[in-house]
Amino acid sequence: MPKVYGIHMVELHPRVKAEDFEKFVKEEMPQSLFEGWKAYLLKGDRGDRKDKYLLMYEIESVEARNRVISSTGELSEEAKQFFESHGAMFEKWATFATPLTKTIFTDYVVLF
Repeated sequence: MPKVYGIHMVELHPRVKAEDFEKFVKEEMPQSLFEGWKAYLLKGDRGDRKDKYLLMYEIESVEARNRVISSTGELSEEAKQFFESHGAMFEKWATFATPLTKTIFTDYVVLF
């Protein structure tokens, strides 16, 4: 089964300090969200998005992704419970950057 990489563009709000955002993510955001999922915060080192952020989900398979969120965007019960139990963290995220439900994103399936 090929892996899936979910790439979400993250934009900091004006006047948010990058180091404050990075500290929040390191200290408060879980890296393992669901079975078969890992989350990474990436920062552009060079190129068009230098110093910009991406949230990348590494998902073990299309099936693992679809267990959590359907092709129509419907969340599983597990996902709903996760977001409810981490509501304060997601609210705090939104004070720093684009809310995760409003990011520009694409899921990429590994071909080779």
